[in-house]
Amino acid sequence: MINKRCQFGFTLIEVMLVMAILGLIASAVVFTLPGGERGKDSPHNAAITLRHQLNYAREYAMVRQQPIGLKFHEDGYHFLFWKDDEWLEDSPRGLRAQETEWPLRWRFSSRGLEVLEQNESLNSGLFSQESDEDKPVPDILILPSGEMTLFSVHIEHLNDPEAERWLIAENSWLISLSAEAPE
Repeated sequence: MINKRCQFGFTLIEVMLVMAILGLIASAVVFTLPGGERGKDSPHNAAITLRHQLNYAREYAMVRQQPIGLKFHEDGYHFLFWKDDEWLEDSPRGLRAQETEWPLRWRFSSRGLEVLEQNESLNSGLFSQESDEDKPVPDILILPSGEMTLFSVHIEHLNDPEAERWLIAENSWLISLSAEAPE
C-alpha cells in the first residue's frame, strides 16, 4: 500500500514574499497619503517626514538621473526639479510640498555647498547662485549620483522650545535627527 502524505500550508519563502509585497504596498500608501492632522504640531514628526522624503528624493534622483532641489520657507518646503536648464516646481508622489501651520517654524542653514562647487566651471547652470524673482533656487541639492549638499534644518515649536528638532546632513549620505543644535 502506498502512503501518500498530503501537505497543506505555505512554505517560508511564500510567506516572506507576501510580507515583502505588503511592506512595499504599505510604504507606497504612507508616501501618497496627505499628512492630515497626525502630528502637525510635532517637530519630531516633521523632521522624520523630511528625512524620509530626502531619502526617497535621493533614490528618485539616482533612478531618473535627474537633479532634485529642496527649497525651504518658514512654513515648510517644496521640491524642485532640474528640467530644461532651470529649476521647476513639481509634485510627484512621495515628494509633495509640506506646509505646516503655526506654531511650527522651519529654519534652513547651509553647511557647505563648497564640496559640490569645487570646479569653477560648475558655477553656472545647476550650481548658479543667481536668482530671479520668478525662478526658485534650491537650498538643498541632490545630484543624480545620490550626493547631497550638507545642511542643517531647525524645526522650532514656538509654544514649546523643548520640542525643537534638528535635521543634520553629517555627510553626503547620512542624515541624522537631533534634539540639540549641531556643533
